[in-house]
Amino acid sequence: MYVRADSLDDLLGKVYRQLLARGTRIEPTKGPAREIYGVLLKLSAPRLRLSRTESRGILFSCLGELLWILAGSNALDFIEHYISEYRKSSDDELTIHGAYGPRMFGKRPNDQLARVISALRSKPDSRQAVIQLFDRRDTLQYHSDIPCTCTMQFVIRDRRLQMLTYMRSNDAWLGLPHDVFAFTMIQELVARSLGVELGEYRHSVGSLHLYERDDKKAIRYLDEGWQPRRPMPPMPQGDPWPSVGRLLVFEEAVRNGDASAVDPRESMEPYWADLATLLAIYKAGKTTGNQNEIKRLKRRLTDEVYAMYINKRYGMVPSVKDQATLFDSGNDAPKAAA
Repeated sequence: MYVRADSLDDLLGKVYRQLLARGTRIEPTKGPAREIYGVLLKLSAPRLRLSRTESRGILFSCLGELLWILAGSNALDFIEHYISEYRKSSDDELTIHGAYGPRMFGKRPNDQLARVISALRSKPDSRQAVIQLFDRRDTLQYHSDIPCTCTMQFVIRDRRLQMLTYMRSNDAWLGLPHDVFAFTMIQELVARSLGVELGEYRHSVGSLHLYERDDKKAIRYLDEGWQPRRPMPPMPQGDPWPSVGRLLVFEEAVRNGDASAVDPRESMEPYWADLATLLAIYKAGKTTGNQNEIKRLKRRLTDEVYAMYINKRYGMVPSVKDQATLFDSGNDAPKAAA
């Protein structure tokens, strides 16, 4: 099956319709599901990576999981702060065996992403810029979690960075939105590192499935409809990794203490400061639920694309500025990938 779309919502809509209509019944370990085997998904505008719906607008967990990967961490307490379900995937209640971060960002010379960037700098037409996440040793003994993602390949064509991910298995309801967010953000980080534009994102899956327990959720999603498409803003030009490092330091401080009083705008470009502010908002909501504090932090945001996710999560009424932004969908075309 081949599915092409410009936005994540358009992609999810097509995927759920296909799975509900023609998915084959299977009985895997985690429960009955519908499956389509051998799927290629293409997202033409990777910055349209966030769902604009009530049910799949999951910005905070997506951002938390991305930073867990970028930190090279396998720590349960880190990811559990954002996604509590990960506890079920831990062998020792301390770590996650299948975590992508250590496999992608191991110590030199095993830092796979650094090697990908170096390879494409020296040979822009290279076909060897591949990251391997699934390892043969993952199946030699039992683990509660092994990587669903096998490989990621990056190529430069027409001065745009294209990316192809191959997954052995993908949960279309829980996993797919998180995976598309994290992997297209990594794609954009590599593109900025190389000084090329962002190209298309391709996502190849062996078993693409929808668990029976999520059938009704998927049906409600299809009936819901979604807001006008709004891409995330472009990542700033230039080397992104110093900014990533500052964001990771801020994330750790917020998660382990209270850095909400620290204004990230003093040390970060607006793009990165907005992501830092979202982390502070999430922490404030998780610890106190104080709407006045959340509103105070929200006023720091430069880009209003994030407002709907904050309003939805914390039951806030959209401001006049939010509403004006909501219906400004002039940036939703496929050129958003540029």
